[in-house]
Amino acid sequence: MDDTLLLARGKTLANTNGQIKEMMTKSRGRLEWLDIHQCKFAMNKLGIMGLTRRGELDPSGIKKTRPVQMWPIFLQGTKVPVITTHKFLGVLIDQELWWKEHLHYMLQKGSKWVTQYCRLTKPSKGVSPKFMRKFFILVAIPNMLYVTDLFLMPGSRKTKETKGTINKLAKIQRQTALHITRAMRSTPTDAVNACADVLPFHLLDERLTYRASSRLATLPQSHPLERHVTQVSARYVKTHREPLHKFMHMFNIHPTDYETISPQSQGPTA
Repeated sequence: MDDTLLLARGKTLANTNGQIKEMMTKSRGRLEWLDIHQCKFAMNKLGIMGLTRRGELDPSGIKKTRPVQMWPIFLQGTKVPVITTHKFLGVLIDQELWWKEHLHYMLQKGSKWVTQYCRLTKPSKGVSPKFMRKFFILVAIPNMLYVTDLFLMPGSRKTKETKGTINKLAKIQRQTALHITRAMRSTPTDAVNACADVLPFHLLDERLTYRASSRLATLPQSHPLERHVTQVSARYVKTHREPLHKFMHMFNIHPTDYETISPQSQGPTA
């Protein structure tokens, strides 16, 4: 059993804890299902996380506030500890959903790719620039910018871009472009990107987020996200905006303007 997630929604973390425990222990729950199918959970790998941005007074006095304290639960005599960060399907989720840990992880992954590029682009025995460019576009970018539409926000009149992270990732792309073109370190970034035939990073980020948003607009009615996407695109709320709110209204995407792609049909239908 791998990549299993239980999600409960409530007014307090104590209420959600009770819901999660009930999901596991009630009749026909997860633990009973395991006994029927002769499977086992690795209880020492379980963790519970409270997804909330609410704060409370910090009793230590180091900071004014701290995240609301979360309490562990006990299953079959085993303590399920509280965690603040969890990696699920390749994404580092933090309890306040600011995605800071995943941004740091993405920067580390990009730096690792640059190191590998430096080894492959040696002038004497290295790979040719044409193949290094293809390697960067087809391998490095999908790995480095995985699920970038969750947190990497392009700038627009309605949204504030994640400028600091975009600039850091742009530096990684600049190092890659220097390795591809084998230009001098003092070469301007615009010239290096043009010679390497790659988009400036802020335009690359905008293209990826637009592609993800337009794909959401083509979902059929049977998809669980279709209703949510339609509601989000209809109204731009003033508070508690999700990334989906920002993307759909930043690009002025409306599902009614797109063809619905049905998984049962061989092609798109109106």
